[in-house]
Amino acid sequence: MRTICRAAGLALALAVLAPARAEDEAYDLRGPAPVKDQVTVTKTTFKITNADVTLMVGGMKLEATQTLTAFAEEHVKVLAVEGRQATKVQTKVVKEQVESSTRIAGQNIEEKKPGELQDETIISERVKDGKWKHSLLDTRPTEKQKKELDKRVGPENQDELYPEGRVKPGHTWTVDASALQRIFGGSISDLKGKLNMKFVKIERVDDEDCAVIELDGKITGISQEDEGTLNVELELKGTTWRSIKTGLDVKDKATGKIRMSGKISMDGAEVDITLTGPVVIESTAKRK
Repeated sequence: MRTICRAAGLALALAVLAPARAEDEAYDLRGPAPVKDQVTVTKTTFKITNADVTLMVGGMKLEATQTLTAFAEEHVKVLAVEGRQATKVQTKVVKEQVESSTRIAGQNIEEKKPGELQDETIISERVKDGKWKHSLLDTRPTEKQKKELDKRVGPENQDELYPEGRVKPGHTWTVDASALQRIFGGSISDLKGKLNMKFVKIERVDDEDCAVIELDGKITGISQEDEGTLNVELELKGTTWRSIKTGLDVKDKATGKIRMSGKISMDGAEVDITLTGPVVIESTAKRK
């Protein structure tokens, strides 16, 4: 009986102490450096639902609602590395598509079109001052493709997003919105603002230990479109599940509000446009 009691007492002590040890353990959120020849598959969805749109044309006001969804899937292969930074990569754009549904003046307008770089393979090289040069593999880009290549950002590491060294669950920090540039790619540039970050806990996702990281904040930026330049304001709250082993953001989800405003050209006329609505951004990443 005494032996059974001692065993039961030990089991109880272990049950009590185990969570405390897990909470007390520190982790490197930056993860390992990239490795030559590793391939990462990323999928991203950016969706604005039932946004209110106001158009001012020649003193006339038009109102509409719009739902817009952008999809992207890329397979990125590291070709060269220096320290913690990939310096040359090859990107296969498997999918790049935008779908929109607009209701205006009692009519529904549906559009679906692929991006200019869909099905292309891009070679990106990090050159002087940390800038990137992008070109198409074995082909010459069209004028529209060249514009898209010029807007692309390089696969910078994400060290600026995460604290240096090992930290424990509960750790909080603040980062500049510019550190999100890689996430938004060339769709929104000149990011400004602050993001509040918190390492909440460790959670298993697909048999991997992942750091659950929450963020919230307000950021602004610029969206350069063929029709014109729009100012962008974003309020976001999100969660990232970041693999401790690989340093990949296995999955992300952010929700919030977006406001876009500016002047665009439509059928030769200058139009003042404002779009406001809820936004959801979701992405996944995995090694191939």
